Amino acid sequence: MKSFILSLWIFCAGYLLAQPLPLSVDYWKDPVFLKSFNGSYRIEARIEPSVTSEERDVLLQMQAMMSQGKRKEALEKLRTHPLTASSTALTFNLANLYFETGETDAAISSFQKAIKDYPSFRRAHRNLAIALIQKNQSGEALTHLAEALRLGDAEGTTYGLLGFCRIQQKEFASALQAYRMAGLTEPDVAEWKAGIAQCLQEMGDMEEAILLMQEVVAKRPKEAAYAVYLAQLQLADDQRDEAQKTLELPHRIGILSADATLLLAELHLQAQRTEEAQTLTHQAFAKKDPPSIAAIQNLIQKALLQNEWAFAKSLITKAKTYQESALLQRVEARYLIASEEDPSAGAKILEELIAKDPTDAASLFALGQYQIEKQELHSAELLLERASKDPAHAYNAFIELAKLRVQQSRFRKALESIDSAAKIQTSESLETYRKAVKAAAEAAE
Repeated sequence: MKSFILSLWIFCAGYLLAQPLPLSVDYWKDPVFLKSFNGSYRIEARIEPSVTSEERDVLLQMQAMMSQGKRKEALEKLRTHPLTASSTALTFNLANLYFETGETDAAISSFQKAIKDYPSFRRAHRNLAIALIQKNQSGEALTHLAEALRLGDAEGTTYGLLGFCRIQQKEFASALQAYRMAGLTEPDVAEWKAGIAQCLQEMGDMEEAILLMQEVVAKRPKEAAYAVYLAQLQLADDQRDEAQKTLELPHRIGILSADATLLLAELHLQAQRTEEAQTLTHQAFAKKDPPSIAAIQNLIQKALLQNEWAFAKSLITKAKTYQESALLQRVEARYLIASEEDPSAGAKILEELIAKDPTDAASLFALGQYQIEKQELHSAELLLERASKDPAHAYNAFIELAKLRVQQSRFRKALESIDSAAKIQTSESLETYRKAVKAAAEAAE
């Protein structure tokens, strides 16, 4: 089953790619953000609705209450004041207070009313965007951030949040510009540096991304998400020892999630430290929130790659005690085949998964690999062709199809598969392989 085990690398590789970070909980408490948000209580007459003397008196009373820490009382005063319904300025300040006291939906409604009454209300656009981001509505927030900037906003907070929204839209070059603008006026905000790192990673500049994330982790050592993200970047750059060191500190102080603890276990397993990996695995399962099936799958697959059969089997057994899923069934099938404990049973599991979902490309690919081992090449080819219809598995399926067709001396068909793979992702090794297959095709003709 050597080639089957090697094929497992295909399914492990995606885990090394760092995922986009959400805004950290600490950002909303950061003095830079609070200063920016609280500054929105000020009146800016040039670009905002004028305030009557009566409205000003209400605002001064509200600010006096706030200075004494009586925000809820100030909110209630504004909410029930007869002027608020007709005053854009009071509606806006009511929205601010709703936001600060955690009533985000009410804040959004009030910000929207203020903008409807006064479309060029710059701070209302910016603050509405902030509330929308907290509700994970980054697409809509983007519109209001852009409008705030068009109206003259130049704060780092606005540019930084614009970068965050651009990343959610996968507009990485635009996001990078916005984050760098944010960094000009707010150079010490960790979120903007982390955002730049994410953009650089997506654009292929791994070295600078890692350096920036090291600065972020140094600034926020108790923010586990940043350490995990840095470790993922280091893994993607093949810096396994560095990734392990990055995760050790948050693990020692007890802030790593169960999934991140399993990632650390993976690193120990790959370094042949099986006992440490087992200890970390026990700790991960003992956490209040158990590890995800996806994280367990990755660790099992690393165990399979290193022929750690007992470790893989214990993980599968443990995972099945609290969650059953197609993903876990597929992992168990891979274990049964790769370990040679019961390959036919593993193949049967894959067949059942495909019967339930004929478009299950991961199972199609795995069963195709198994059938190649069994020299059932015709059925293997059909399975791999079906797997190639899924964009997430197309490249690997085309490569396996090329190898299968070379094995059958069908060199021209193999070239077609290689060319299909090259349209998805090209590399020097793939081009070298293509030249060899082309030479073989010409020699056979």
